[in-house]
Amino acid sequence: MPFSHYDFEYIDVHTHFFPPNIFQAIWDYFEIRDEENKVRGWPINYKLPVEQLVELLESKNIRYFTTLNYSHKENISQYINEWVFKFIQKHKNAIPFGCVWPEDDNRVNYITKIFDEYGFYGIKIQPLVQNFYLDDRRLDEVYKVIIDRGKWLITHAGTAPYRNRYVGYSNFTKFIEKYPEMNIIVAHMGAFEYHKFLSLLDRYENLYLDTAMIYIPENIFPERTTKRPIKEELISYQERILFGSDYPNIPYDYEYSTKGLLDLDLSREFYQNIFYNNAKRLFQLS
Repeated sequence: MPFSHYDFEYIDVHTHFFPPNIFQAIWDYFEIRDEENKVRGWPINYKLPVEQLVELLESKNIRYFTTLNYSHKENISQYINEWVFKFIQKHKNAIPFGCVWPEDDNRVNYITKIFDEYGFYGIKIQPLVQNFYLDDRRLDEVYKVIIDRGKWLITHAGTAPYRNRYVGYSNFTKFIEKYPEMNIIVAHMGAFEYHKFLSLLDRYENLYLDTAMIYIPENIFPERTTKRPIKEELISYQERILFGSDYPNIPYDYEYSTKGLLDLDLSREFYQNIFYNNAKRLFQLS
């Protein structure tokens, strides 16, 4: 019999925490309806106050979780980063990540501050929403700070659930060839270009993939035609894959984030690596 969700503890490396006003704007954007009354993205299952979002995670055996966020315009990154710093004073099981905007004049200063003074683990960049290339020269100094301090970049680099000119495997390879020593986690296993991103794991030892929204029982990406990595691939790369959910911006119950993986009926060691051990090692958690 396959394991159940509650047979394990988790470190969720793909959870979002924004200031409440920005959360609401994101949820409104996802749920805007078109002329045919279809939502732009999908209905959000967990539109809750921030404290309730944390309580729900903890009720699901989540021991640590990230604060992924991103800025969508100039001069709000510092506001978001300061909000995250206040948030982690109360929630010691949060793994803080910050954000950056390439046109902010003081971007190197505030990135240095969140690393050196606040202890953030890295930054999140979302080219699909932020509309700039990962290898944008305006971020060269920021990336130098990340590399010098051994911090992390989490990025949505793949083409799911939709694409623009800033995402995709070819754009990502230009970036990682420029910064081969950077610690990087690619969200959603690089969907829809799973196999191309998996192949990069053999070349870049500091590259990892997260499972957010990929191994769920039902297809929420209508365009999904590429087969997800099979059991043998997952087992082969089990030390390079991290569990992520995309909570709270998901249209299903949280347990669906693990159900598809658990239904593969793999070993306890495999699940412990992906659900907990790998992230514990990378982020040096107790």
